[in-house]
Amino acid sequence: MESTNRRTFLTWSGLGLATVSAAMLSSCSAARSASPTTVADQLATALHEGDIAGVPMVSTPPDTRAFLAERMEGSQRPNVEVLGVDESDEGASARLGFTWSSFDPEQSWSYESQAQLVKIDGEWRVRWEDSILHPELEKGQGLALATIPGERVRIFGQNDVALVSNQQVHLPGINKEGLTAEQAVASAKKLAAVLDIDPKGYEEKVAAYGPKAFVDALTLRRSDFLKLDSAALKPIAGYEALTSSMPLSLDRGFAGAVLGTVRHPSAEDIETRGDEVKDAEWIGAGGLQEAFDKKLRAAPSFRATIQELDGSAPPMSKGALWEQKVPDETPLKTTINADLQKAAERIIQNTDSPSAIVAVRPSTGDILAAACGPEDNAYPTATIGQYAPGSTFKIATALAMLRHGDSPGSTVQCSESITVDGQTFKNAGTYLPDHLGEISLREAIAQSCNTALIDRHESVSQGDLAAAGEALGIGADWDIGIPAYSGTIPRDDAGTEHAASMIGQGRIQTSPLGMAVFAASVVRGRAVCPQLVPEEKPARELPSDLTEQEAAQLRELMRAVVIEGHLDRLNNHPGGEVLGKTGTAEFGQPDPARGGFPRTHSWVIVAQGDLAFSVFVEDGDYGSVTGAPLAKEFLDAAYEAR
Repeated sequence: MESTNRRTFLTWSGLGLATVSAAMLSSCSAARSASPTTVADQLATALHEGDIAGVPMVSTPPDTRAFLAERMEGSQRPNVEVLGVDESDEGASARLGFTWSSFDPEQSWSYESQAQLVKIDGEWRVRWEDSILHPELEKGQGLALATIPGERVRIFGQNDVALVSNQQVHLPGINKEGLTAEQAVASAKKLAAVLDIDPKGYEEKVAAYGPKAFVDALTLRRSDFLKLDSAALKPIAGYEALTSSMPLSLDRGFAGAVLGTVRHPSAEDIETRGDEVKDAEWIGAGGLQEAFDKKLRAAPSFRATIQELDGSAPPMSKGALWEQKVPDETPLKTTINADLQKAAERIIQNTDSPSAIVAVRPSTGDILAAACGPEDNAYPTATIGQYAPGSTFKIATALAMLRHGDSPGSTVQCSESITVDGQTFKNAGTYLPDHLGEISLREAIAQSCNTALIDRHESVSQGDLAAAGEALGIGADWDIGIPAYSGTIPRDDAGTEHAASMIGQGRIQTSPLGMAVFAASVVRGRAVCPQLVPEEKPARELPSDLTEQEAAQLRELMRAVVIEGHLDRLNNHPGGEVLGKTGTAEFGQPDPARGGFPRTHSWVIVAQGDLAFSVFVEDGDYGSVTGAPLAKEFLDAAYEAR
């Protein structure tokens, strides 16, 4: 037999409460004994269920549920059992054992109290004293049983820099109390103008709330709140600003694609995820916040204090009767370097199409930065964008050629154009005629000759290309904690598709992260597995058949791009020897505004010491035109951040 309260209690008891004792359940039987033990059992059950109706009392209050509710303020209820009853000529004394659960199954609050019973007209009755609830309570006192919200776990970057922490925020809005409906809407319109938000949407929101409601307009970081025009806000009728706190990243938008954000759980969240999120103030949305929501979610705690029933303050000496011990925070540690991430975001902040800069440490696979441009609209281009890598892939094509007996000094034929199965391929419009004819593979890579590599499409198979790309990490199986795309290289493409694959087009695709790993693999001499949260998702060794001789030859080719090719602006850099490769990949239909040429992805990959990174602009010019200046800025920033 269970009441509604008991079912509610047992749901909460999933946090650690023991079940009600057999002695308590005995009170539900129809037959009631007149003994003091039976009355004590009834009292124990009533204390658990929060209602003393049915318990014989010396003086029964008119509202038995409210009587206990004001003495046990809070939704929690204890498990209570009768430990023993001592009977004498003067009456009886029942020893009660209380056990309160906390949000930690291994922690509970237990103590004993006493209840006095007297016999009146042959019936045992409880003489209520507030100390029944706890021996330290005096008359007119009760228990304040509070759930203390915890703070969401922080996310750290390198050097224990807090990338996400709880910060003060402000919520400007309209307090409708004392305003007519027309005044409230008028104030909403004025506030929307000051805050530069959609006026119609906010007016409708204000109108929909009750006549005494405070209706927030948006949530602002303190730095942004202080920039508001206070003179314009002051005369708005009903304007108020509440102060609160929430988990925020270092700066607005900082590493958003990686970190994600937080939001209040919706009714749908509670319906689908139930007890898991119903008491949560914040849940993760996207990125690490969502992927590790359970670990990051704030853990509440339980605290019991003495309260004065008349509302006055308890004596200063009365602290908490019991408080759940909260374990030390264990932050989620990432490999993100805050300085490099900020630099990457600053460098691409003015790009007018989706873009990314991703940096990786070759020796460990640590992802040091994964920045997306402002036009990505929260889409994680850096980690899951799928694009043809263009001429940056020529390093893999060169590897396939090395495996067929070529060397950096081998002669290749760079012609103005080459036709495969009726389709003509040309070099870039800026390709210099000085580098046509018989040239070395080193020069072909440095100058990015398309025709010289396509000319080898018959001797280098599509399978050879796929194997070479895989040796440098493309297509590898990663698990970095958030969605990430390493790329795909079809193995069965033939004809023009295969010819296009020789220069990183056709159906080959990868991501900016994939190309940063590609460059890192050349540096390390084997396929690098990236990692973002090493303690949760450590990098693993990937199968790689890249030999040290092959890796050294690829580094020689990438060095030539810097010494004598399209990345010569990176030569003689103070940070040391630089390796690199530019890339341009056509996409879409011919564009008359571009002289009949299709639009192009702009790529650059760079390595220096134990740093490798990629620069990507979705709708850019040649890699040497759009990407190279951005790469130079990031390399300089990385040098300064050392």
